[in-house]
Amino acid sequence: MDKDLEKVKEITKRISINLFNTEFRIRVERDNVRPEDGRIFLQAVFNAPCTKEGDSQEWHGRKWYLSEFMPTDEIIKTAYAAFKMAVEHEVMEAFKVDGIILFNPHVNFEELLVISHKEVKRH
Repeated sequence: MDKDLEKVKEITKRISINLFNTEFRIRVERDNVRPEDGRIFLQAVFNAPCTKEGDSQEWHGRKWYLSEFMPTDEIIKTAYAAFKMAVEHEVMEAFKVDGIILFNPHVNFEELLVISHKEVKRH
């Protein structure tokens, strides 16, 4: 039995997240590279329609790795950060101009660098 993983799962079971009738959960796993002793991570998971296709899917936010020595307080606050970032990602995708996602979080950063000099100037 993985005592550390089970401890984090027990802590995160105390969390409930429901926003705009969307239930979020916090996934707790070890890194796939070394599942027997890899780093533990938290991940926000929820079901929602795809902003492009419209079909409902299970979505996973980015992985938030925990320190080996992280106390309960930091586990709870890291879970909050995971939730908050997943929501922010969805907010960015939901904001469209002329039907196009303006703040698309999936655009490659190198492409953003190419146009980063095109700033709006106030007169």
